[in-house]
Amino acid sequence: MRDTIDFGIDLGTTNSAIAVVQDGDVFVVKNNDGWDYTPSAVWIPKPGVTNVGRSARDRIYKGNENAHAEFKQEMGLDGTVREFKTAGISLTPQQLSAEVLKSLRDDAAAQFGEPPQAAVITVPAAFRLHQNNATSEAAAIAGFGACPLVQEPTAAAFAYGFQNESAEAYWMVFDLGGGTFDAAVVSTHEGELRVLDHAGDPHLGGKLIDWAIVDRVLAPAAAEAFGLAEFTRNNPAWKLNFMRLKWAAEEAKIALSRLEKTIVMVDLDINGETETFEYTMQRGEVDRVAEPYYIRAVNLCRDALANANLNPGDIDRLLLVGGATLAPGLRALLADSKTGLGIELDHTQDPTTVVARGAAVFASTVALDRPKIRPVAGEFTVDLRFPRTTSLRTVPVAGRFESATDQDWTRFHVVLDNPEGKPPFRTPQVTLDAEGTFVTEVQVDEQTASTFSVKLVGQNGITEKVTPATVTVTHWLNEPGGAVLTNSLGLSEADKSFASILDKGTRLPATARKIFHTTVALHRTDPDAAIRIPIVEGENDRGDRNLQVGLIEIRPKDVRVDLPRGSDVEVTIEVDESRRVTVVADVPLVDEQFEADIDLSNVQAPNLEDLERELREVQERLDQLRESADKSGSQPAQARLDQLDEERRVSQAKNEVRAAANDDGAAAAADQQLREIQSELDKVEKEVKLPGRMTDLKTVLAHCRELVSRLGDADDRAELEEIERRTEQARREPDSATVNELYTRACALETVMMKRDGTLDISVFYYYRENQHKLTSPVKARALIAEGDEAIAEQDWRSLPGINSRLRRLWPADLPDPSEGGVTSHKNGRRR
Repeated sequence: MRDTIDFGIDLGTTNSAIAVVQDGDVFVVKNNDGWDYTPSAVWIPKPGVTNVGRSARDRIYKGNENAHAEFKQEMGLDGTVREFKTAGISLTPQQLSAEVLKSLRDDAAAQFGEPPQAAVITVPAAFRLHQNNATSEAAAIAGFGACPLVQEPTAAAFAYGFQNESAEAYWMVFDLGGGTFDAAVVSTHEGELRVLDHAGDPHLGGKLIDWAIVDRVLAPAAAEAFGLAEFTRNNPAWKLNFMRLKWAAEEAKIALSRLEKTIVMVDLDINGETETFEYTMQRGEVDRVAEPYYIRAVNLCRDALANANLNPGDIDRLLLVGGATLAPGLRALLADSKTGLGIELDHTQDPTTVVARGAAVFASTVALDRPKIRPVAGEFTVDLRFPRTTSLRTVPVAGRFESATDQDWTRFHVVLDNPEGKPPFRTPQVTLDAEGTFVTEVQVDEQTASTFSVKLVGQNGITEKVTPATVTVTHWLNEPGGAVLTNSLGLSEADKSFASILDKGTRLPATARKIFHTTVALHRTDPDAAIRIPIVEGENDRGDRNLQVGLIEIRPKDVRVDLPRGSDVEVTIEVDESRRVTVVADVPLVDEQFEADIDLSNVQAPNLEDLERELREVQERLDQLRESADKSGSQPAQARLDQLDEERRVSQAKNEVRAAANDDGAAAAADQQLREIQSELDKVEKEVKLPGRMTDLKTVLAHCRELVSRLGDADDRAELEEIERRTEQARREPDSATVNELYTRACALETVMMKRDGTLDISVFYYYRENQHKLTSPVKARALIAEGDEAIAEQDWRSLPGINSRLRRLWPADLPDPSEGGVTSHKNGRRR
């Protein structure tokens, strides 16, 4: 009977596989076809008949409408289904994935006599919460119990490293699969295998390369050969032909991993007649088409390295994972230190099954959830606590015995015995305490599984029957680290910025909290008022560039007193090992807690009109920023724009938007790509605005110097000197993040000095006056501005704070607060 899960599943876009750890080694479970992997395809020709794998995949590319594949990218999208017309049913991506999981489970049952109770299932590192949730749902539908999830590059690292003899090393996993790309920086240190950082794209993989070959090579050639108009993928009239071309592109790509050229032959349906399209494809053509995708993957690797504070030269090996890494063109690019990474390539593991093998390695560290065994008369049970796997040679074992009758446990002792050990090992006799518990240590053999019999001996010297009767500990050179958070979680603030609370890569389970302040007042007399706190997931600086996964709402009926603007709200985010998320907002003023509504089952694919509008906005913004970057001469801005061009990001987004008309997976991919492009353009915009921000900084510093010279103390002078020193450095080495930080510090110092001088209220008023067109009530604004002008004319300084307070209520919540500095007018900065 197994104590640990032991089975690992790579649930892939194109192919899936299951592996198992047995007697300290890892094996791939073959399917009925004798293959190490099963195509992730489902064919339902009639009610009650379901086929998974090779036969289903073959039907798809013959145009059978009762077969489907590549549904992984649609996981977690509410309302997305695939139809099986003859069978008269529709299945969600989760249900389709469950059929693949059932097939793998049946393969394991055929080999081991019973289906596995649970398995560790892999997910892309860049999968969102709703996609992870959908994967767990698919496992439950397939009949599995609780299935831990592990990231695909992490699993691959486990497969490479669990018996690797490198005492201390850095590796990078390069995982280019059928539909996703993941990169992970991994370290082995003191017997632990840890993921230091990861980056990825859940919509970058071999599937995109296949479609690019179709769109840029095969389809244009076929259109020219047969004189076809509007022969494009988004034209429903040519759907069957494009599926056949997609199949041919995939087969040709695989063949060109071994050959310099191959002949593509496809039967196309042209005006009701079957015509054979023939094309000789060269390896160089595939490399040219695939190059932008390769470059995108390399740049993501560089991001992961930078986040881990490492360079390519620090990495010992680049571990290749995924069928797409078999391409010679990709391997040559990766090996080049200029265009690629220049890290030594390691392809000693089968790239198509290494993720499943690594998942099994991790599975062997996870105990099965078993019901508690109750002892029967004359027998004993023991609840044991020990590490199932370890990188140590000596490990603790603790336990507590139970009996159906009362016992004087101090009359018993326990011995753990491994006569097969090298050398044989036996613990000393350990007397139980009054509660029937014990603690001892065992020595395990290196790089193998050591099994110890549990012997309970009574006062009369009789060895009692005990369940379970053995303890098995497997020794590895590198112990897998625990699960980590896939993407950062936090809030989208009123000014659209993203405030991370739990950062990507945090070990699970994890809890973190931060204090925020409300930007609007909540009056109990206003039933339509609300404070809304969006919970978002992602890594982009702007909250609305990330994915909203939940919402906290506070309404007047929920509080006993009015909440003034600026009230404290403490937000706590908790994520358990199964990635279940709980978010609570605590409002101390009313002593109330509000829990976020986290609905991961209601994420929908964006509609085509929204995507097309976003694409137009991206194209217009890109053109404007190109012009601005040229005028400003900003090299960092130009470098970012060049990288977008090099990766063909906008062109790829256009293709996905076109395909989104008939493909929810493409719609999700387009949505994410457009968000990422917008986020990159945000950074370009910051770089373009950097010279102007430097000018603003110099202006504020000049004012600070004048104020500090009159009013400052030693601490103020030290702060000013530090800001000026770093400003001079920033002038020589411009960096938008540094300049913004210095500007914020300078504004804070200026505000403190102006409060001390009594001129802050004057400056704030003039800022409101200059920006009164932004105030929400023009009539009230004009009256307050007139009142302020009169107060200044009469030097009635005491009235200004009240006037500013009333103006502040008319100030939009999503704009910076003038009273906090940095946006104040310096007109009449001193009292007259």
